[in-house]
Amino acid sequence: MNLRGRPEVVLEREYEGTTDTLRAARTDVTGCLHERGVDPDLRDRAELVLSELAANAVQASPGNPFGLRLSLGNDGAVVVTVTSYTSNGSPPPRERWGPMTLRAPSGRGLMIVDELSDQVVIDKPDPRTVVVTATLR
Repeated sequence: MNLRGRPEVVLEREYEGTTDTLRAARTDVTGCLHERGVDPDLRDRAELVLSELAANAVQASPGNPFGLRLSLGNDGAVVVTVTSYTSNGSPPPRERWGPMTLRAPSGRGLMIVDELSDQVVIDKPDPRTVVVTATLR
């Protein structure tokens, strides 16, 4: 944690907005958390959360880069933040996180992130930027 009590940023990168980069982002997160001795269960959940958020970013705006910030708190929290740049609007409101029907081929990402995380916050600092932050403990 830094002097202001905020989680310490341990990884910050930007990736191309293609599905080819999803594996690299997952590998970066798990490697970074492993190096810092983070519990394997928490590490696995963080990897899955990152995977879902990054896939959402690529799907919402193919070809546009997405940013990843990984932070660690003194309380053992892992904070995964994905920033995407899109003209496709905002994610749906929380009550609509999930597939439209049981057989829908997509729509489960934010629901999975919400289940695996202690807190999920979505910010839209400007019309083309979406920042999703998931805190896991």
